[in-house]
Amino acid sequence: MTAPTRSPATPRLARAVSHVFAPTVLVTALLLLTPLRFPQVSWGQALLATTFTTLIPWAALGWARTTGKVSDVHVTRREQRWPLLLTALASILLGLALLVMTHAEPVLLREVLLILLGLLVTGGITMAWKISIHVAVAAFVFLHAFENLAFGPHLAVAMVAVTSWSRIQLRHHTTNQVFAGAVVGALVGVFALVPAHW
Repeated sequence: MTAPTRSPATPRLARAVSHVFAPTVLVTALLLLTPLRFPQVSWGQALLATTFTTLIPWAALGWARTTGKVSDVHVTRREQRWPLLLTALASILLGLALLVMTHAEPVLLREVLLILLGLLVTGGITMAWKISIHVAVAAFVFLHAFENLAFGPHLAVAMVAVTSWSRIQLRHHTTNQVFAGAVVGALVGVFALVPAHW
């Protein structure tokens, strides 16, 4: 009995989902649209945070991709991740310093600190084991962004499930790797539910 074949459309759909829900895309949207969730945050502050948290690291990834230092835009080879993680870390820390110097709203500082925490946790894990950063970021962003919606948790779980499916379909991660990513992202997201007292 022959094994069932996948529809030719399946890999294309999985690839599209993987691109749309890429970590850089999700975190950029989360930070850039912060004023819609927290009106006290100005668009200028949101743009500053976004520039150093995602746009500069994204530019570094583009340069690495162009020069052949990484195999693909999602950096699926674990050993290629650490230079980009260090670049992102340095950029985020510099951005945080500028946000503090310009008296950015505390809630925006907390947003960036949560992202930094996620980077440190997933970055540390991925040095030893290929956790799905895609799914970790999706879990954090969707749980965080939808927390005040009536069916927010259900919608967030659905989005995380779709992201997990895409990574497994593309054979970039195993079930255990996407599950671990979901757990880490959700745990980091829990800190977003703790009221800030600055």
